[in-house]
Amino acid sequence: MVTLLSPPTTRAAGSPTPKNETATSLDPAFRGANDRSPSQFSVSRLPGRRLVTAALLGLICVASRPVLVAAESPEGDVEESWAVIYMSGQRVGFGRSSVRKVERDRQTVYLCAHEEHITMRRFGQQIKMISRTKTEETEDGHLLNYTFEMENPPAQSTRSVGTIEGASLKIESTIAGRTSTRNLKWNDSILSPMYQDRLLREQPLKPGESRSLRVFMPELANIADIRLQADDYREVKLHDGSLKKLLKVRISQSILPGVEMRAYLDENGESLRVEAGLLDMVTWTVPKEVALQEIAGAELDVTVDALIEVKNPPADVHRQNSAVYRMTTPGRDPVEFLPKSDIQQVKRISDDTAEITLTARRPQRNVRSTEKAPEKDLGETEFLQTSDAGVQDHARRAAAGSSDPGTIAIRMEQYVHKNLKEKNFSTALASAAEVAKNLEGDCTEHAVLLAAMLRVKNIPSRVAVGLVYAERYAAFAGHMWTEAWLNGKWVPLDATLGQGGIGVGHIKLADSDLSNEGPAPVLSFLPLMNVMEDVSIECVKISR
Repeated sequence: MVTLLSPPTTRAAGSPTPKNETATSLDPAFRGANDRSPSQFSVSRLPGRRLVTAALLGLICVASRPVLVAAESPEGDVEESWAVIYMSGQRVGFGRSSVRKVERDRQTVYLCAHEEHITMRRFGQQIKMISRTKTEETEDGHLLNYTFEMENPPAQSTRSVGTIEGASLKIESTIAGRTSTRNLKWNDSILSPMYQDRLLREQPLKPGESRSLRVFMPELANIADIRLQADDYREVKLHDGSLKKLLKVRISQSILPGVEMRAYLDENGESLRVEAGLLDMVTWTVPKEVALQEIAGAELDVTVDALIEVKNPPADVHRQNSAVYRMTTPGRDPVEFLPKSDIQQVKRISDDTAEITLTARRPQRNVRSTEKAPEKDLGETEFLQTSDAGVQDHARRAAAGSSDPGTIAIRMEQYVHKNLKEKNFSTALASAAEVAKNLEGDCTEHAVLLAAMLRVKNIPSRVAVGLVYAERYAAFAGHMWTEAWLNGKWVPLDATLGQGGIGVGHIKLADSDLSNEGPAPVLSFLPLMNVMEDVSIECVKISR
């Protein structure tokens, strides 16, 4: 997510992003803090099909993976295709897809592979991410098995392996060296990741035609409903500058319902260009030699581009007790994706504008509640490894012998804030066990370690995803923090800030227990997509 760093300047609307901004000093309100903007998704073929963690949990990019010609490939031959990914006019990565058709046990099997490479910067620090997906599937689109791996140094790589077993997809996920298993309900209506590519080649869309598909997405270890709506043919500029008449197709899907993409297909159903509004992302199908040219993305710093500037910017917002903001999302109703609670009230002002009233809440000491705690927020998960020796040791040290939940929560927030001294922007999201060992990261690492430590002391916890106000930039940025179940209520804690709870500078979009999210906890960050494109925020009122 976007971290809040100096220099102490703000950009006017429409002004260019500073190219060489580096992490020199921190805004006092966020000293030692780090954030980023969720993100993460890169080259995926066809219409919004493949969501992956591409560069940071703060920037979600959905693109189209290169076209395959599987339907025409001779048995045993390997067909491949390549694509390049651009953001804000700069090339940040490439993708490669391949397919081989073989006969196995009197059945035609397609062996498909797809990989993506992304390079960019966050406040001067380089991020590199590589994702690799392999599937085996039948000719009619039934998945047999898959493997997905994500590399994001310095964090350990994560891996997910799935196999169809009757009416279930058995998924084994390995995170921070630990493997867990779960089963996902399965039926024949669910298509394999690559099948829609072949389907579009065999049955190309026609102008005005629509098509709906249910597709398994290995990157998310989840199932998405995808809808394709064809418009008409129009001239489209390709990567080499030439113009070609292509069919415009609008793509929407259930996992990112508020985000629409545009793919441009030729008469053979091949996607040659895909657009996503966020940071002006464009993906082109290109020759191999073009895809493998040196990536210029090392010069692109996506963090500042993802900031949402605020009209009538407030002062000292993280120490105030009440605030009213007005959020406008043209063409979308913000009430639909803004969760309501006793500390975040949401009122519709118009079809695309909502008023958000925030009330500060901080943990209280020595207060007991008889209300039952949510058990699902107590156990170990793939990213919150409460049985890890390092996590347990930090929890013991932070609690310092106290048995009062409120006191423990405050001490743990301060402990994580002070002990994560290495502010590392190059990792998308490390698990609690990795953070406990390395003591580095940004807002996501602060949040997961604190959540795991709270659970060790039998305090239910979860992470929250949303926006945090950055006074240096007079803007909101993507952020993650922690919530603890104290005194019968969810109480927000932000170890990035370390102020004993939060004021009124956090707008919550979603929460998650980080369970069953497979190799990359992308689902937790998807709600940010609703506000990372074409949104405006105004501070109406703020008070102590």
